[in-house]
Amino acid sequence: MVNHPILSGVLLDTRLALFLEATRTLVVADLHWGYAESHRTTGNLFPAWGDDTLESTLRALIVDYAPTEIVWLGDSLHTTRAAPQARARAESFVAQSIIPIHVIAGNHDAGWPIARHDPLIRDQFVLHHGDRALSPDVPDLPPMPSRIEVVGHHHPAYTYRDGAGTRFKLPALVQSPGFLILPAFSRWAAGTAWNNRLAPGETLWATSPRRLIPVRL
Repeated sequence: MVNHPILSGVLLDTRLALFLEATRTLVVADLHWGYAESHRTTGNLFPAWGDDTLESTLRALIVDYAPTEIVWLGDSLHTTRAAPQARARAESFVAQSIIPIHVIAGNHDAGWPIARHDPLIRDQFVLHHGDRALSPDVPDLPPMPSRIEVVGHHHPAYTYRDGAGTRFKLPALVQSPGFLILPAFSRWAAGTAWNNRLAPGETLWATSPRRLIPVRL
């Protein structure tokens, strides 16, 4: 297990998960269950890989952190229609979990009955998918400027180039004073390069299996 405190009481794990220590909340975003299955049903010959890794990584995180709750922060399914086996598997995981799993709706989860559309509030953290602005009408919103929105949706990544032709991309978390943007939990999600999107005061936490690398302006 490799993690690092990016805020007081907030741990970023190299397995692309966030842990809020005060409430013992484990957060992952953009799982995209059924990514390969949905592509294979349309004729794209993707390898039948991904969902086993999702499940085994989730179970390992549960063992390591012993959370009291888990949040899937939207786009938990890749599609609600083209991957019925993956949808059934995700629903089974939620139903069989002895730890409560809160499934927040994302733009890929349209019509999924177990996904909730209202955000979760945990202390100063407001957890929602991030595909749309947070409504000011949400009850009990923490006051500004202490409020921190925890979102997914954008699949941030860090792209490294050595100037000699080598290039690789790492999933990353974006940390700003009012936001934490989680990397996609799905390894199929290539990610959106965030190198040139950082504003002053923000940090991009590039995430490799064994190391977290802070990138700042």
